[in-house]
Amino acid sequence: MEEIKEDEQIPNEFYRRLNKPEDASKLKELITNIAELSLSFVSKEESKKLLAQLARNIRLITSDYPDNYVKRCRDINYWFHEQIKTCKTECDKGLSSDSTAVFNDIKWKKENGERVCERKEHPYSSGNAKLMKKLDDYCEIRDNNECNAVTNKNQCIKCNKYIKKKKEEFTNAMEGICKKDCGWDKYTIACRCTLNDMDLTFPVKNCDELFKEPEIKKHSFLEIGFFVIFTPVGSILNRFRKRKYDIKRHIGRVGDDRYSLYHSDEMPADSENKRYYIEYARQYN
Repeated sequence: MEEIKEDEQIPNEFYRRLNKPEDASKLKELITNIAELSLSFVSKEESKKLLAQLARNIRLITSDYPDNYVKRCRDINYWFHEQIKTCKTECDKGLSSDSTAVFNDIKWKKENGERVCERKEHPYSSGNAKLMKKLDDYCEIRDNNECNAVTNKNQCIKCNKYIKKKKEEFTNAMEGICKKDCGWDKYTIACRCTLNDMDLTFPVKNCDELFKEPEIKKHSFLEIGFFVIFTPVGSILNRFRKRKYDIKRHIGRVGDDRYSLYHSDEMPADSENKRYYIEYARQYN
């Protein structure tokens, strides 16, 4: 049975591309002169590399991932926040605020000067950003695979397997955070993507009931035979067939009588004399 492989899904594919290093020298090529001027006081090499990486990643949205750009922007903000945490002394102290120049600089080509992404230091509302990021990714994968609107049994089974697995993972994580009188309303991305309503976020369907075959197809020939022979319906069908046969037989007899009035029973064996053969009608008293 086919499975939903998380590593092959867009959230993980995109995040792998975010982590690809970039040379500091590329920063000038990726931003405008105005943004470059704003970043002129960024001195450390690691900061410049990270800003170049950031600019390239935002441009990835415009070129390769425009469809769900809101989610991609959350990915980038989360990624950049994690990078700053690990960079520490190797990066400039004001790098988080400095990055705003890059976010504001890269804009949609087809829009009237609208930026692609807005800088958000905390893209998720709860204190546990890592869990929220996992929830965000799960919901996107679920929706990309159309698990809320399955069209066949195989797809239904595939989605159920993935959803059950993720529900168990999140349930275990939630129990590790809070065991009693817990409030999960802050763990909300959207109405169908929230830890505050597990049934809505992790919908498991009854695939057998949803895609069951019509009842008529399930009857075997033995069942149909029993139905015809031993039920009133079968008796009615038998009487109908017998009556139909009697009518046909009666019509056949009438036809035979009419034919016998004008024709003899058989033709002569001598085929050469057929042209001279005279048929005689039988005489009836």
